[in-house]
Amino acid sequence: MDDRRFGRRLYGTGVALWLLIFAYQVREIARWAEAVEKGADALLVRGLMLDRQARDTVAAVRQSRAYSDELGFLQELPNLFPKDKGYLRTQKAIAEEVQGLRRKLGGTIKGGLHIVVDAKANKLYLKKGFKLLMQADCSVGRGGVLLDKRTGRRWEFVTPRGEFRVIAKAENPLWRKPDWAYTEAGEKIPPPEDPSRLVQGELGAYVLNLGDGYLIHGTKNEELLGRPASHGCVRLGAAEIAALYEQVPLGTKVYIVY
Repeated sequence: MDDRRFGRRLYGTGVALWLLIFAYQVREIARWAEAVEKGADALLVRGLMLDRQARDTVAAVRQSRAYSDELGFLQELPNLFPKDKGYLRTQKAIAEEVQGLRRKLGGTIKGGLHIVVDAKANKLYLKKGFKLLMQADCSVGRGGVLLDKRTGRRWEFVTPRGEFRVIAKAENPLWRKPDWAYTEAGEKIPPPEDPSRLVQGELGAYVLNLGDGYLIHGTKNEELLGRPASHGCVRLGAAEIAALYEQVPLGTKVYIVY
């Protein structure tokens, strides 16, 4: 009986001791895991700092190279013009010169209403002084030459560069078909005053006459606006030619530039 009691006590003591040892090991494992986690966080932060420092270093190196290249370029500039060391002007001097040119141009146009046709970009601008009132896609001369082999006559389809004036305006104009139109179509050329030359609707609803056969007018082919497509005149869309017609009086200057 005593041996059984002793065995039970011994067994209980062993279990309690094992539980204590197990709890201690679990606690140590938890501490170790916490330490590992803290170490991993520290390594991550350190890694991020190193990555940022590396990026900053690369950026600094690139900036240094850029400054070096720019300095080298500036040092070499005077050698491009050995006979004129004063060629290099400051931005302030250039800005002052631009302002002077603007004032001179402003004095020339005197704040008046005028039209500018950029034949290279196929753009038309209506301005009052330097203020832009309207802009629109247009079509200028497509270029090229038409030759009448029978008579030797020759037509070049370009929009001339220079200064013009609006010398006449008309609504629902009739187009007097010129000789080149018949030659281009392979048709017989009628007498100058032949009524068959008059064509309705070809010029749109409005026309501004610049003289020498050159017009600003509407078009049936608005899909071609923005590209050189005419035989020398300046074509506009229906809404744009109507707006221009309403705003532009006779005598308005027209500048065609390339």
